[in-house]
Amino acid sequence: MNAPPSSDVTPEVPTQAVLQQLQAGLEAHRRGDLARAEFKYRSVLQAAPDTLDAYNLLGRLLVHSGRAGEAVPLLRHALDRAMTQSALWLSYTEALLALGANGTAREAAERARQLAPKDADVLFIWAETQRLAGAWVAAADGYRTLLAGTPGHASAWLQLATCLQALGDLAGAQQAARRAVEIAPQAPECHNNLGSLLAAGDDHAAALPHFEQALKLRPKYAAALINMAASLRESGRASEALPLLEQALDLTRGHAQAYAGLAMAQHSLGQIDTALSTYREALKRFSNDPETQWNYALAALAAGDFANGWAAYAWRWRKAVTPLPQRAWPWPAWTENEVAGKRLLIWGEQGLGDRLLLLQFLPALVAAGARVTLETDPRLIPLLKRSFTGIDFAAEGTHADPALLQQSFDGHRPLGDLAVSAPPGRPVLLADAERAAALAAQYRQGTADRLIGLSWRSANPMLGAAKSLRPADLAALAAIPGLRFVCLQYGATEQEHDELRALFGERYIHDPAIDTQNDLAALADQIAALDLTLTVSNVTAHLAGALGRPVWVLAPPTGRSLFFYLMADGEGTPWYPGMRIFRRGQGQGAETQLQAVAKGLELLAK
Repeated sequence: MNAPPSSDVTPEVPTQAVLQQLQAGLEAHRRGDLARAEFKYRSVLQAAPDTLDAYNLLGRLLVHSGRAGEAVPLLRHALDRAMTQSALWLSYTEALLALGANGTAREAAERARQLAPKDADVLFIWAETQRLAGAWVAAADGYRTLLAGTPGHASAWLQLATCLQALGDLAGAQQAARRAVEIAPQAPECHNNLGSLLAAGDDHAAALPHFEQALKLRPKYAAALINMAASLRESGRASEALPLLEQALDLTRGHAQAYAGLAMAQHSLGQIDTALSTYREALKRFSNDPETQWNYALAALAAGDFANGWAAYAWRWRKAVTPLPQRAWPWPAWTENEVAGKRLLIWGEQGLGDRLLLLQFLPALVAAGARVTLETDPRLIPLLKRSFTGIDFAAEGTHADPALLQQSFDGHRPLGDLAVSAPPGRPVLLADAERAAALAAQYRQGTADRLIGLSWRSANPMLGAAKSLRPADLAALAAIPGLRFVCLQYGATEQEHDELRALFGERYIHDPAIDTQNDLAALADQIAALDLTLTVSNVTAHLAGALGRPVWVLAPPTGRSLFFYLMADGEGTPWYPGMRIFRRGQGQGAETQLQAVAKGLELLAK
């Protein structure tokens, strides 16, 4: 910003005729007759060029008419004549913001605040410039200062909620948004904002009524349509989301966010090819959106498009919630293809299932001549040590192992970055054959019964509920003779054991000597002892698959909970040749899957 003059020009006192013209312009402005108002304001300035109110009113009119480019020099000219007029600085700030000159607007708002530190309008615009600059703490303090003197300022509560959400205070943000709704219940923005914050806390049942109210107040409110569709999708009602998103597309003339929402709804409904096309439309409009890139990656991988899927998968580190915080290693990130003779640290990321899945890409790295150390979940290390040769292992913790930091590496890389092609689809884990045989004999108890492992629950905090079954859902298997059922479920409760004993009687086996939660090597041996593992999509499915053992997976309904390794359709997956997938269609319950499983088990028992 140019250095301002040090003093104001003393304006002439306007004549009565000038004041009448100014009043006529203001009345026309209030009626919405902007053309007449503009004419009157310009007439005033022609007759009395030092009339500051005319500059201010004309500048505001131009901004609200979408002509901020004309307003900025006009208001700057007025400010050069009257540097101590906070109202002019306020209007100038608004004009700069409308023009997108946020940095200069922030400086102008600071000048206004220095001149009128208690003015509510000035405090609000100052806080707005801080918010737009991403200065969340300063912005929140500004809104709070305003609200201390003007507690009924709904817009300040609304934007305070935005700042608190950015600062990670979701509860505080929700509280502020509720105050905005209380003060301005007829403002659709307030309902939409509160709905979005409730949805951010996964309380979609509470969020939906606020989106509905926002749309009742403003039927063509694109943001509320998109947000309501997202909550419907997350509530398992993706089919109801589709028409809302189509309407949002029409209203926004194809905005990227509307396309992304539509793609996610199609993805949730299992319409993978259609979803991929819609994701591409979203990315044409906003290619740098990490969330859309990530969702596109999951759809592409599920469709078997590994080249595009892995390329988009790399965007996971730019998502709002990353797989893990980026690790601050003292060695460079390794991005070269040539690895022969290089010492590389590969570090695990995401959940246990992801780590087991991505292990398939490690042998190729070793075969190419790399000297590899893998840092991973300590529960995996005993199993990995007996399964891999030529690889060292380090236990992952809250902080890196000091002994690991003393070593020398040419570079580091996250495990997921090794995946650049179709999965090898080969078993990579080894069980202890002697222990597996001993367990098989123990569980059969001298019978010729087939041993079927059972795992019915996922512990995933976000998606586990959609993937899990209740023990009662397995009732369809109880009448099949010639089978014994072995508990593989990590974290199984006594109540669950009791329910399964009631179903299967003495044919249900829970081996307390196996710590399925923490001793994954022992769990692997237990799986190897069985004729078949029957499980939902969880760590047990990946262990059985990586061991090359027969495993039947009860896939969750289509949607986010359908992990990409289960693919979009079919009974098999290129990840695990020994895996058979039992699917259920949209709206179907688990009984459909279990009936198909029961028929398969009857054949196996015979």
